[in-house]
Amino acid sequence: MPDKEKAAAAKAKGNAAFQAKNFKEAIEHFTEAIGHDPTDHVFFSNRSACFASLEKYEDALKDGSECVKLKPDWPKGYTRKGLAEYFLLKYDDAIETYKAGLKLAPEDATLKEGLTKASDAKYEVPGAGPGGGAGGGGGMFGKFDPAALATAAAKNPKIKEYMQDQALMQKVNMMIQLGQSNPQMQQTMMMQMMQQDPRMLEVFMAMQGIDVSTMSPEDLGGAGASEPSRPSPPPKKEEPKKEEPPPDNRTPEQKEADEFKQKGNELYKKKQFNEALEMYDKAIEKEPNEILYLNNKCAVWIEMGADYYSKALEALQDVIDRRYEINSANPGGASFEKVAKVFSRMAAIYEKKKEYDMAIEYYNKSLTEDNNRQTRNALRELERAKEKFEKDAYMDPVKAEEHREKGNEFFKEKKWADAKKEYDEGVKRNPKDPKLYSNRAAALTKLLAYPDALKDLDECLKLDPTFVKAYSRKGAAHYFMKEYNKALQAYDKGLSIDPDNKECKEGKEQVIMKIQETNRSGEVDEEQIRHAMADPEIQQIMHDPQINMFLQEMQKNPKEAQKAMMADAKLQEAVSKLMAAGIIRTG
Repeated sequence: MPDKEKAAAAKAKGNAAFQAKNFKEAIEHFTEAIGHDPTDHVFFSNRSACFASLEKYEDALKDGSECVKLKPDWPKGYTRKGLAEYFLLKYDDAIETYKAGLKLAPEDATLKEGLTKASDAKYEVPGAGPGGGAGGGGGMFGKFDPAALATAAAKNPKIKEYMQDQALMQKVNMMIQLGQSNPQMQQTMMMQMMQQDPRMLEVFMAMQGIDVSTMSPEDLGGAGASEPSRPSPPPKKEEPKKEEPPPDNRTPEQKEADEFKQKGNELYKKKQFNEALEMYDKAIEKEPNEILYLNNKCAVWIEMGADYYSKALEALQDVIDRRYEINSANPGGASFEKVAKVFSRMAAIYEKKKEYDMAIEYYNKSLTEDNNRQTRNALRELERAKEKFEKDAYMDPVKAEEHREKGNEFFKEKKWADAKKEYDEGVKRNPKDPKLYSNRAAALTKLLAYPDALKDLDECLKLDPTFVKAYSRKGAAHYFMKEYNKALQAYDKGLSIDPDNKECKEGKEQVIMKIQETNRSGEVDEEQIRHAMADPEIQQIMHDPQINMFLQEMQKNPKEAQKAMMADAKLQEAVSKLMAAGIIRTG
């Protein structure tokens, strides 16, 4: 029975140790808590955080997964699991984890940030991934985050005004790029540019998340900084500045409409769809020239099922057609950003309908209105979904078998290339059939494409590890590549499954005879040696100190070396592999 009291006491100690950054000690306490009560998801969540702090992400993932398993409706568990997957470079898994968490808590900032980082890392956005910076700058000014600049512009009208100056922003972009390639040059040029144009400093400080709205010109190195120094006046007692909210220029109808929209959003989250629709309709009635209300209404229709898709598309297309009319009646009611959201909504509907080309078209339309990261990621995900859908739709085991049989007929007629083409189609139609990979490997062997044949045989054995014919064909491919040690291993594995298999028996005998023949000839086969030295297993054996001592002993005292080998099974096996590889010769 769980001992809740002892578990709580251990947890309290763990929390204290965690806050003191004694993560190893915290792990011990949380482990004790789990021992007292293994059903409490919080203990696994806390221990996962400790493991992550120590960069033990495999352990962090195990605990995060257990936390989600115990409490699948707890959003924080998904943040633990997603973080571990992110640092283990399992970006696809992390994305799915964060998405699952956001279904439970759509506004959770940690989950949103995690999803953005994982998506950026997956698509190799510069600076993304563990160890990457948030933005694209560098040098003495640290990392620049363009998103922070947008945030600053929303708060500070001065920054917003700067961003509208095309010449200034070109200089800023040039400095960011220079910081990535030559931080020293960036530092020199930045100093010169800031003397010429103090706005540069303000922009770059804003990109580092520093609030420049409260700084004086002297703090920013403005015009006063270049004047001769004067005696400082006595400090004045400044009264704290009160931040005034931006003026609300909405009409009474627009305010009321926004209230209806907010209520609709809350009902939508609760899946009270009919009630949400009622609120959005009231918002539209109050302010018909705001397309976001209709966009949200269509989101409800999408959740209500496929029967509403056509209705939603028709309504969304209508506001797109009237965008300029709407903007005339209510400036900003159909802004570029809002129209982009409508296009993205339409793309999402087409995606649900499996009309991928139309969905891609509408995501691209959205990007022409507002080129933002979220839409770019959605487009990439869609393109992958389309590829998978088309691949799955192409699969047909019956047709795959027809292609295999045609391939077999061509193979009997010694038309190896034609046989391979049929097997290629068969694999596309049914990539889970091991026979297709084995047969294609046989055709590739006849076409002297031994490495490709081995890849197919490995895939075949992955699907069916007991496929004896694949082992015999693998042995043959290694034999033709003069990798005799690997050929013997393949035949031995086949014989371990079927001791009476004729092909494996005869293949093994052929390899042994070839090894003996090579030893007797006394000639060095350069191709065989080259293949052997490229084999990681042979390399490992050659670096083994025991093997090196044995080889030295073979030269000095062959009888003693032979005696030592006969007494050591491991040494016998290693020597056999070196002989098969042509490294050791007895002739």
